[in-house]
Amino acid sequence: MNLLIRSTSFLLNDNLAWGKISNNKISFSEYNDLFSNFKNKRFDYEILLIFSKDLVDQFSLNQNLQKKKINKLIDAIKSKSKLNKNTKYLIFFSSYYFNNISENLKSNLNSDYKRNFSDKIYKVIKNNNNIFYIDIDKFFSEKGFENCFDTRNLYHLRCPLSLSGLEIFINTIKKTIQNISLPRKKVLLLDCDNTLWGDVLGEVGINNIILGQDGLGQAFKDFQKAILKIKNLGIILVLLSKNNENDVKEVLKKHKDMILKIKDIAKFKVNWKSKSLNISELSKELYLNPDSFVFWDDNPIEREIVKKNHKGIDVITPDKNVENWPKQILEYNHFYKNKITKEDKDKTKQYQKRAIFLEEKDNFLNERDYLKNINLKPKIIKLDSSNISRAEQMCQKVNQFNFTTRRYDLYQLKNLDYCRLIDLKDTYGDHGRVGMFGLKILKDFIFVDLFLLSCRILGRYLENWMYSEIKKIQKKLKKKRVIFEYIPTKKNIVTNEFIKKIKLKKIIFKEMSKLNHDKVLKLNKSSCYYEINNSYDNKIIEIYENR
Repeated sequence: MNLLIRSTSFLLNDNLAWGKISNNKISFSEYNDLFSNFKNKRFDYEILLIFSKDLVDQFSLNQNLQKKKINKLIDAIKSKSKLNKNTKYLIFFSSYYFNNISENLKSNLNSDYKRNFSDKIYKVIKNNNNIFYIDIDKFFSEKGFENCFDTRNLYHLRCPLSLSGLEIFINTIKKTIQNISLPRKKVLLLDCDNTLWGDVLGEVGINNIILGQDGLGQAFKDFQKAILKIKNLGIILVLLSKNNENDVKEVLKKHKDMILKIKDIAKFKVNWKSKSLNISELSKELYLNPDSFVFWDDNPIEREIVKKNHKGIDVITPDKNVENWPKQILEYNHFYKNKITKEDKDKTKQYQKRAIFLEEKDNFLNERDYLKNINLKPKIIKLDSSNISRAEQMCQKVNQFNFTTRRYDLYQLKNLDYCRLIDLKDTYGDHGRVGMFGLKILKDFIFVDLFLLSCRILGRYLENWMYSEIKKIQKKLKKKRVIFEYIPTKKNIVTNEFIKKIKLKKIIFKEMSKLNHDKVLKLNKSSCYYEINNSYDNKIIEIYENR
């Protein structure tokens, strides 16, 4: 991985601390060179450290001057990111002033400049997937600004940072890259006894568990607060405990010091089965592989059994001291990402709705009758600035029902001939943007480049309705053929099952190459190509058409 470091000040390039960003080749630009091309090289990451003191006259409060310089800087960032779409730009910003200016002036410069810059950069980020903004002052403040900045380094080396400040900056770069590049986990599996509270609920009762008092009880409470922060990132919380479910729910409902409530828990796997078996069942129920799961349990035996039986699951060994658990879980990098959408925040509710849906579905003898009963209302939505982040997110995340698992960014999505999001409402509520298809309209046929659906909505046959909508587009455009691309993976087996059910006709690669006579498509020999079978009568669509 190649990294380019740019800054408005010197950064002690020869310091050994840079070696902490291991397995990466690091280059440095010239002093205060933020945007010029660097020896015609392309980088995986370009890191920009901006000190506001280098950009604005510290002895002036001229707001117009500030705005002009900010706008110029933002425009340069936008242009650079569009030019190199495969490069990720990490923008670190510090507005801290430590030299000899009045406190009043210092305060105004800090607040005004940072607010103006952050407001504008966040607007840019919405439409540029390869730009990331980090307020580095948050990390400096934890150590203490006086420990992170050094006037001697500034005057003698033109570097405002102390050795401690430089180390914090380097560590933040490392963590940020990890957050971006590492696969994001989706589910946190939590034990209850001696995890969410101290002691064993079944032995001591609800009034005697250790929670909320001074000392250890407060530590358990703070751990729950940290868990709630993780949940608000869009992570699904599942309680996985050998216990009586009603007893656990009573604690969540009635204990005055419980931070986590029933509404925060997507699934309860609270029973006397083995935790390993519960995880297998959970994987099927959520349509998620165990490699999307994180397992937290105080019992080392349970951890080893789960680790042995479920490849890919991340088993965390809790610190010996409960007091350190909040920090430990919040520093676990696999939960984080740059953008949190409305769908992420509502994820727990969505999975709770899915659990109810599956329960009630089992009470009906005829599946089609049940689906007719729940008032399914799908809607096709055009791609625009308000929803394109969600579209990109689905491209990056959806695996189980995804024909290609092709990870398109904002630019690539916008360049599809026809790209639509699918919204779904039913008796259980508004499920939001849950599906998407993208088409390339060619001379002789329609090519389905994207066809995906969130796993939490499977079982409603929405994929069949999407399929029928593509057939309508085919009829409207008077194209003879519609061809799907399918790239098999270990995770998208559900997609293959759908292909069989709707009886798509396979096309051999040689024939597909002939169809692609103008070479518009980038054909892949590892892909499978299928054509819509117009003779297939998809009766399940009646559920939607007769709503």
